[in-house]
Amino acid sequence: MMKDILKDFSSYVKRPAPFIPYQKRSIFYNQLFPLVIICLTFSFASVVLTQTLQSLHLINHLPEFDLFKLKEKKAMLFLMVVLIAPVLEELIFRFQLKSFGLAFIFYFLAFAEVCYQMLSGIRLIIAIITVIGIITLIFLYANQNRLTRIKFIRKVFPVHFYFTAICFGLVHISNYHNPFEYGPAIILLVLPQLFLGFVLGYTRMRFGILQSIALHAAYNLIPALALIAGY
Repeated sequence: MMKDILKDFSSYVKRPAPFIPYQKRSIFYNQLFPLVIICLTFSFASVVLTQTLQSLHLINHLPEFDLFKLKEKKAMLFLMVVLIAPVLEELIFRFQLKSFGLAFIFYFLAFAEVCYQMLSGIRLIIAIITVIGIITLIFLYANQNRLTRIKFIRKVFPVHFYFTAICFGLVHISNYHNPFEYGPAIILLVLPQLFLGFVLGYTRMRFGILQSIALHAAYNLIPALALIAGY
């Protein structure tokens, strides 16, 4: 089963398709455990790679995950990691994968955040207005009629799928204190989330948003229990 799941996942990621029917929920729940194992295996391999590079002094020692500081607040930690984060992140990053209008809102919020982080004052206002204008024009062009909308979605969806997964991974850089002090090597710490973003996107498109939330929560459960146990 693991081999078949990996084959279906890799096949979809190579050519993400926007218009696919949902598969039966029973199929997903048979695949839930193998999918979690695949994600955790990739996560473990990423940790081993990062620690090996650090031990060989090929990269500087990277920061500790900020959630480690919440070990004493076990109930809050468990609630955040296993319930709140999966629901909020799936609604933000995956729900819009099947919604034409919400996808444009996602892009506005993403680029507005980039502008906010890089600019200030009048330049920030000009940048936000420009982003709104460009996104609005693209939306109006793509939404002229049903046929144009379908063609547009089919053409841009693969890029949109990849962009969403990458954004999901990169957002987790904020889980570390002063991450940009460590340079490009900080990406090593979010490799598990980058991979997870693709798996969750695949799950959302194949099975639905509730299933991607369930997978996200199941994946987060293992490290949450480890943190609560004191590791």
